[in-house]
Parts: sequence; structure tokens; C-alpha cells
Amino acid sequence: MSDDEVAIIISEMKEYVSGWGGKYSEWCVGVTENAKQRLFEDYHVNEKNDAWIYRAASSSDIARKIELYFIDIGVKSDPRTKNTYTEIYLYKVQK
Repeated sequence: MSDDEVAIIISEMKEYVSGWGGKYSEWCVGVTENAKQRLFEDYHVNEKNDAWIYRAASSSDIARKIELYFIDIGVKSDPRTKNTYTEIYLYKVQK
């Protein structure tokens, strides 16, 4: 497991979240096989106007480690997450 990869993806995602503002509790994190489908089709996130980001990790272990980091700092978790996938995503939950 690459700690560098974990740190880079976490840093990129945290920077994105801070750019949109708000509390971490206003965001949802998950791991999936296809982040675009999960975000735009399953959750109807607006690709052009809503806050979202995803990254592909090199392994499911790395994706899970990143997901747990965000859960630990207050991000809501997606119950559909599967531990065998590698795409990690965050989106700001619309009120």
C-alpha cells in the first residue's frame, strides 16, 4: 500500500472540499466500481453545478483507507460502498 498515494488523494480531495466550503458533515464519501454512474445516475448529482470529486486508487485497500479517513473526520458514508472497488468519491449533499 502506498502511503504517498493515500496522502496525495486525501490532499486533493480536502483541497476540493475546502474550495466549496461548508462542514465535512455536509459531504458524503464512498467507494464504487464506477464513480460517474454512482454520482450522476444513482444520486443525481448535477455534473456542472454540484460539488463532487472522485479519484481512482491503485487498489481497493487504498480506496478503503481514504474512505475511512474521511469518515473519521465527519464525512457521511455511503451504505452502498463495496470494499472490492477502487474509485473513491465525495459529493456535497444538497439540502
